[in-house]
Amino acid sequence: MDLLGNWSNFFPQMTGQQIDQSVSTAEMGDLIEFVNPWLGLSLWAVYAGDGHVIHFGVGDEDVTQKACRSFLQLMIPKSKGNRVLKKTRICKQRLADVRSLAGTRIRVNNSKHNLAASPQEIMTVRCEIFLEQEFKYDMVNFNSEHFATFVRYGHALSSQEPSCDLTSKAMHSFLGVF
Repeated sequence: MDLLGNWSNFFPQMTGQQIDQSVSTAEMGDLIEFVNPWLGLSLWAVYAGDGHVIHFGVGDEDVTQKACRSFLQLMIPKSKGNRVLKKTRICKQRLADVRSLAGTRIRVNNSKHNLAASPQEIMTVRCEIFLEQEFKYDMVNFNSEHFATFVRYGHALSSQEPSCDLTSKAMHSFLGVF
């Protein structure tokens, strides 16, 4: 695989998405942002190497179901949208298999949070700890950006909810992991 020339061959299912050239040089622990221009929200993932990312995945939930879940949680914060829609789990997936709407821009975005990255060994351990665990997806308190920034920086941050910054200790407590 030629990192730049054959990228479209490596990601054949992603027609209609715009894959930024930065993705071709992604390294383990880089933050991958799936920017959706219509929803005004981003899905965040952590690059795991060999064309794979680790992110919040929801069974066979499609983009419409995810949007409905987020909408329900924003409009009715105490709602149990996860009872209607499937539970969310941390999964490892080929970047090409991550569902996103046509027009979604996929890029490496390590500069949005202005924090120093943790050592790769620490990021790898964090990914391994959370892989395949199920969680209640919460747009405000625990979304894909919270997960990805925790893996990379040890702080669960979300620009979609700027007042929320879970420290490493609080994140471990929140998830029940030390």
